Amino acid sequence: MKSIHLRLLCLLYVIFLLSFFSCSETEADVVSASVSTVFDFADNESNPSVRLAVFLQVTNEVQRTESFTISNESSGYSWTVAKPGIFSGLNKNYAYSANLKAPEGAEIPIGLYSVTYKDAAGNQDEIKFSVHYNKDLLTAKSENCRELLPNANENVAVYDDSGELLYMGRAKKTWTTNAAILKDYKLADSKRICYVTGGNSVVCMMPLEKLKTEN
Repeated sequence: MKSIHLRLLCLLYVIFLLSFFSCSETEADVVSASVSTVFDFADNESNPSVRLAVFLQVTNEVQRTESFTISNESSGYSWTVAKPGIFSGLNKNYAYSANLKAPEGAEIPIGLYSVTYKDAAGNQDEIKFSVHYNKDLLTAKSENCRELLPNANENVAVYDDSGELLYMGRAKKTWTTNAAILKDYKLADSKRICYVTGGNSVVCMMPLEKLKTEN
């Protein structure tokens, strides 16, 4: 009888270990980091505001994301994102923040960054990424932004009157006028032209344009 109990305990222990290691392998697992340096032109006269948009692809349950911290060693800058945004699509899970800014009067550092990701159970994973952009963009105006982005693609973002995004991508061939956009998107109110480099590493967003003529 004792030997049966001993074998049972051993079996339960093995099952526990397998379960433990299985869970450990699927928790806090960051497989990639995608980052865009976003230059946002509010009007045609001002220099752009600049921010980082960081998307972490994870294989664990993204709903269990607790936070992540992004650090740039050369500058000492660090951002901790508590309760970041999450979304799933095409069988991939992401935790993200799209509004990481440098301190007032400072620049987004170019170079290597490290990310520490933490889930709700306190498990962690780390990953690194690099930021590169043409520093002339920091003092650019909207009219000369395009010339500082060789080989950039031109996209268009369409919004409703509350600022919700309705469409983002290449402009349709039929969109030769604002009226054509309004025909496809009845709730559309405004648009922004966006110049995007390969891999979305740099994004320049042009000033907002109203689609409807004011009465």
